[in-house]
Amino acid sequence: MRRLTGLTFGLLLASTFGLAQSGTDTLIQATKDWLKNSSLGAREELNASMDVRSLITTPAGDVLSKERLVPSDVSQSVQKLPTMDLDSPIARVFGETGVVMSRMKPSEGPALNATFVFVNRQGAWKLVAVQLSPR
Repeated sequence: MRRLTGLTFGLLLASTFGLAQSGTDTLIQATKDWLKNSSLGAREELNASMDVRSLITTPAGDVLSKERLVPSDVSQSVQKLPTMDLDSPIARVFGETGVVMSRMKPSEGPALNATFVFVNRQGAWKLVAVQLSPR
C-alpha cells in the first residue's frame, strides 16, 4: 500500500513539473515568435499574438501602443524592430499570466535587458507588455 501511495505521489509530482515546464517552454517560444515577427513586420502574426491594449517601452523610454507598432490601417507599415535573440531567458507562469525576462542580443546596437508579459487567452499566450532597457 505504501509503495502504491509513493508511486502515485511520484507520478503526480512528475506530471505537475512536466506541465509547468511545458508552460514555460511554450511561453519562451511565444516570445521568440513575437521577436521574429516584429523584425519581419508580419502584421497578421503580430495581430494574432498581441493583445490590442499591448504597451511596449523602448530602450529610450518611449511607450508605444500596439496601434503604433502594428497599425490597424493596412495602408500603414508595421514598425519593424531589429532582429533580436533571447540570451538565457527565464520564464514564470502565474495562473493565466506569464513573464519572460532575458538579456537580448540585437543585430544592431548594444545588448538590452527585456521583460515580456503575456496573458493566456483561450489556450494561447497574448503579449500585453514589453520593456526593453539598456544593460
